[in-house]
Amino acid sequence: MKNKAGLGSFFHSTDADKITDFNTLEYIPEYQLFYTGRHAMKYIFDKLISEQSIEKIWLPKYYCQHVTSWLQNCYSNIHFYTIDPFTTTHDLNVLDFATKNDIVLLNNFWGFFNYTIPTTANRPICIEDHSHGWLSTGCLTSTADYCVASLRKTLPIALGGILWQPNKEKIKKSNVEILPNTAFYNNWEAITTAMDLKKEYIATTVDSSAKDIYLGLIGASETYLQHQYDVVALKEEHKTYINSYIQKDYTSYKKQNFEYLLQHLNINSNFNILTDSKNTPFGLHLVFKDRATFLSLKAFLIGKDIYPSELWPGNEKTDSWSYLLNIHIDFRYNSTDMTHITTSINQWGMHFYENN
Repeated sequence: MKNKAGLGSFFHSTDADKITDFNTLEYIPEYQLFYTGRHAMKYIFDKLISEQSIEKIWLPKYYCQHVTSWLQNCYSNIHFYTIDPFTTTHDLNVLDFATKNDIVLLNNFWGFFNYTIPTTANRPICIEDHSHGWLSTGCLTSTADYCVASLRKTLPIALGGILWQPNKEKIKKSNVEILPNTAFYNNWEAITTAMDLKKEYIATTVDSSAKDIYLGLIGASETYLQHQYDVVALKEEHKTYINSYIQKDYTSYKKQNFEYLLQHLNINSNFNILTDSKNTPFGLHLVFKDRATFLSLKAFLIGKDIYPSELWPGNEKTDSWSYLLNIHIDFRYNSTDMTHITTSINQWGMHFYENN
């Protein structure tokens, strides 16, 4: 392993000029930036609530537990609808459960989902979350009323969220008040420090305690964000920083890495690889029906310095698959790293069969 920090976890500091360009503005010419995807959501929810009577806010039942609990702390009218996140052949019709006085949040699961928004006058307001589908087809060709995304899931930035209106030249400004927040700005600086430390740790022989320091900073930051509920005014220098990473082609790296993985991973009946003919996934997504098997592979990979994430723990079992293991395959990694991932997963598969 050339990467001392292992594969996965949060980004280290990366020069934007080293990432391939992409003409994002061709598809999303106008947008508004925020510090987080949650801030973008709260801003547009509050804007709509201030303009009209909103009865219910609908979230998918299978969704990020942190975002769900955060929104429940902000709004008392959260409701849930059922959708299987592990099949793109969904037939979701928002008119089956929502009315014109409702907001429906639609999630672009893993970058594969492309929703058909009703055109009838009595339909609810539809907002799509593209946090795990940035630059996917569903993201770039959306017909929703609004779209949001947590940019820091894909861009190597300290924080970042985005809001846009598909097919609209300008986002109508809201009377929702956005205030500065010194504690939040300090949190940005803490994350930036952690990213810089991780970059230094990877590139040099810096003391190994640096890893504990940057992991501690990120942990404290996530705890802070989970209990911070106000939309914070974006500093101009932070806006400029985020903008420097917007027009970059993050998908091309994932596409190349994902194709390599598909060619070299052995078939394994214990999990399914989520894939789609039209889109490159957010990461290498392995889904399981059995949690013990899921945890076995996760522990094995961590032992190989591969740090996967679970998307998302705490959700109810679905009719198809239930436990998703995500392995990052972004621009940080090349074919050598993909070889390490495939070799490790294939080794686990052989070991698992021998012991079961």
